Amino acid sequence: MNTKRAGWAYMWMVIFYIGASLVMSFLFEEANTLLAALLTELILIVPVVYYVSRSRAGLREQLHLKGIKPSTVVLSLVFLMCCYPMVLSMNAFSMAVSGNNEAMDITGEFMGLPAFIVWLIIGFVGPVVEEIAFRGAIMGGLLSTGRIFTPALLSGLLFGLMHMNLNQFSYTFCVGVMWGLLVEASGSILTSMICHVTMNSISVIMVFALGDSMQELEELVGQGGAEVSAAQYISVGMVFLMIGIGFTALALLLLRVIALNEGRTGCFENIFRRKRRGERYGSLFSVPLVTGMILSFGMIVFTLVLERLW
Repeated sequence: MNTKRAGWAYMWMVIFYIGASLVMSFLFEEANTLLAALLTELILIVPVVYYVSRSRAGLREQLHLKGIKPSTVVLSLVFLMCCYPMVLSMNAFSMAVSGNNEAMDITGEFMGLPAFIVWLIIGFVGPVVEEIAFRGAIMGGLLSTGRIFTPALLSGLLFGLMHMNLNQFSYTFCVGVMWGLLVEASGSILTSMICHVTMNSISVIMVFALGDSMQELEELVGQGGAEVSAAQYISVGMVFLMIGIGFTALALLLLRVIALNEGRTGCFENIFRRKRRGERYGSLFSVPLVTGMILSFGMIVFTLVLERLW
């Protein structure tokens, strides 16, 4: 998989996702919303399978499919916890603009369904599919340029844009970059899958554990006429940002520990290596990649306008 194929894969993922979301919204009623979510996620993998199958490189190599040590599993979970303050910060800042917590809203739509089925689709299938697509195929294609940090950065940006709403973009961009660096440090996509599954699972558990309490709180707030202001969201965001800076620095140190644990210290050092004189890299961007980014950004603006109108 090269950068051009990665660009084509992303563009078609965006087109398929937009098309599937529109079709599913008409075909499925509320009772089948979960099935619609599952089908939409699975559709994302179609372009990836097509372009990966056309590459001469092996599947394991392209998708970073490699076993990891049990200790690396634990370190990956600690790494995720270190990323959480920054996630909460970005979430608060975006809610100051949009006023919505999309992850909670989406998961909350499935409250009347069996918790295990909701977890299976939102907490497991979705994260695995998205990791294969972004940290596997797309980042793998971008790495063919010879760079390491910028492919992780760009794959994180694409991951955030793919969610097509401002709230989720804000923090999925951040964790997307960090998970890209984690995959490169560990040499395995299993580490980012563990983080992604855990993060989504926590959201599902919180919604089902606090479901009734959250609904009662919303009703109480509504009756009292109180609303959380943008300034309050920004204040919360600033607090978590200050905490997040320190924990993000700790997360970067953990990357080195993980690389050392997996015998990849040389690869880790190359992540932040400066470009040598005379060294040339391939281009990260292509026409289809930029097209996909424009479409995704357009959808973010569109959803933000709709939120303002309604």
